[in-house]
Amino acid sequence: MSRMSRYRRLLQALQADGVESIYSHQLARHAVVSAAQVRRDLMVIGYSGSPNKGYDVAACVDSISSFLDGAARQEVALVGVGNLGRAVLSHFAEKSASVAIVAAFDVDPRLTDTTIHGVRCLDAAFMEDLVRDLGLQLAVLTVPGSAAQECAETLVRAGVKSIISFAPTPLALPNNIFVEYMDITAALESAAYFARLQDRDEAPTNGDGDIGPMVKQLESLLARSDMKLEELAARIGADVVTPGQPGGTTVARVYAGDRVSDLLNEASDKTLLVSNLASVQMLRVAELMDVPGICFVNGVQPDDEMIELARENETLLMVSPQGVFETCGLIYQALDGDRP
Repeated sequence: MSRMSRYRRLLQALQADGVESIYSHQLARHAVVSAAQVRRDLMVIGYSGSPNKGYDVAACVDSISSFLDGAARQEVALVGVGNLGRAVLSHFAEKSASVAIVAAFDVDPRLTDTTIHGVRCLDAAFMEDLVRDLGLQLAVLTVPGSAAQECAETLVRAGVKSIISFAPTPLALPNNIFVEYMDITAALESAAYFARLQDRDEAPTNGDGDIGPMVKQLESLLARSDMKLEELAARIGADVVTPGQPGGTTVARVYAGDRVSDLLNEASDKTLLVSNLASVQMLRVAELMDVPGICFVNGVQPDDEMIELARENETLLMVSPQGVFETCGLIYQALDGDRP
């Protein structure tokens, strides 16, 4: 749901700039997801584009809006009009076609009967009755953690079915109540953790200094390498059959195998597929998973239909004269400084 909302905002901005059509990989770059994810998401709402023109921007916006928006506008209650609550009210000051904050509640008597960013602020003591009378089913909690549980229980008694909580504490509510947590502290701590990982240059070992499986090592080396697939092909003696994406194709992991079912679980938009199964079916699955490059082994050549499809999808195809194991070994050597 959050991705759909993001797609709609991006498409509306593109529409305002006069963009009429867009391909899945272009929308994916804007939304910071994979093109395969975009295609799967839009398939869920029953919208599909054209192989030649991509998605019609206006039609796609309408389709997403029909999926996200109900027949009537959803009215929302906000509880807690401190600094964070005011920021939320300010963000929604321009009324949305689908949702609008219509009432705010706080325990501070100085806020009673005031209007903040166009929303009336009311005494929290009357919140249960007022929310019930207004028929509100959606609420936003921007209260301290110590007050979150009591406020949430009051809202549920009043008929609220969904809660967005900015409070830094879990809520114990009935299973039929949907709660979306917006934990800024946890998000910052996660971001800080991954930032620290960037300082770790050594690949992990099992404690005895042993090297792990070849493919795992390849993934580690690829993740730290700036080598393009075109250069990698030259280093391992593979012929490039179709060019990849403009500016070069990069990957972060390798999957070696021929089973389509495994490919669906293992592949991503950062995967180099190594396979001796040169079939349109394999390429179609690779297209669905947004695989940027495929290396066929044992000199197996793709046919004209595969080459044409790969060119349309900007999938880099290369052919190695070696077998699967030997090709992976050559990739390892190329990435690890040609050490034997």
